[in-house]
Amino acid sequence: MTPTLTLSLGTADLSQLRWAVSPAWELLASIRTLTRPASHAIHMPWLSEHRHDPLLTGPGTSAARDLTAGPPSHLPGFLAPTPLSPLTALDDELDEVRRTPSDVVRRDLAAAFGDDLPAGLAPMLHAPRRELEGIVADLRRYWQRTLAPTWPRIRALLESDIHYRARSLTERGPAAMFADIHPDLTFDQTTGTLRIASRQAALLDPHRSLEGRGLVLVPSAFAWPRLYFKTSAPWVPVIRYPVRGIGTLWESPADTADLAPALGATRAMLLNLLETPAGTLELANRTGLAPGGISAHLHKLTQAGLIAPHRTGRIVLYARTARGEALYR
Repeated sequence: MTPTLTLSLGTADLSQLRWAVSPAWELLASIRTLTRPASHAIHMPWLSEHRHDPLLTGPGTSAARDLTAGPPSHLPGFLAPTPLSPLTALDDELDEVRRTPSDVVRRDLAAAFGDDLPAGLAPMLHAPRRELEGIVADLRRYWQRTLAPTWPRIRALLESDIHYRARSLTERGPAAMFADIHPDLTFDQTTGTLRIASRQAALLDPHRSLEGRGLVLVPSAFAWPRLYFKTSAPWVPVIRYPVRGIGTLWESPADTADLAPALGATRAMLLNLLETPAGTLELANRTGLAPGGISAHLHKLTQAGLIAPHRTGRIVLYARTARGEALYR
């Protein structure tokens, strides 16, 4: 039976429930994906292109590689600060990592590795701040090689998920929203109890109260198919979960060839992308097309009854209708 971590969410925690995007987490999780490609076949197009990245295959030891490429339970807490905004930028997150106090670095290394600290990380015990400068520089270079070119597409998918989850919370309540995020999450609204089924829970105190610190939910492309969570102080509690619609992330326009003769290549591509609700700007980022052109195509698809607009606050999201879905059956 899978161990379960039980979190008590009070009224203050639920009122502070929010979503955020974390480029730094995607960076770290993508390194894990490259080191275990067999478990992440859904990312095969990206893996095939970057499996020989110098961060992992370069000569000698790499502190950045040793810090990030181990088992999930071996990720030091300071390396993945909890993001607090959907607008979080990579530079801000890596600057926070670079400024980690020396005592926190040593504490988190001990918690993550115990007596099995990789030899390449030993200098961090003696000069943590100096070593972090080099590690952050390596991670920035890795980002530019592997994720920066596709980040607009990834970010659009993450933002679409946030819009969908926030609407689900408003319309259906927290129990239904959590259940829809991942099968390992269960929320009892009567008791305010969130249960997380995870092998990692066996290593933790099985019952925790968030004590008004709130909870941040972070959709992730490279977390798939697992949940990752951090609830210990001083961090703001965070749950990272697989983004909705991950199967569409690496699709190319060629995947919509069957519908192109009837709809036109661009409209067929947009209808395919709208497996997950998205807005005009998100679709523009994912396709590289101008927002004005996207709007014109969305208008035609709406007139044909293949998609429908749904307003969420100031944002209008488009989603396939039953008629649009029928084209994929």
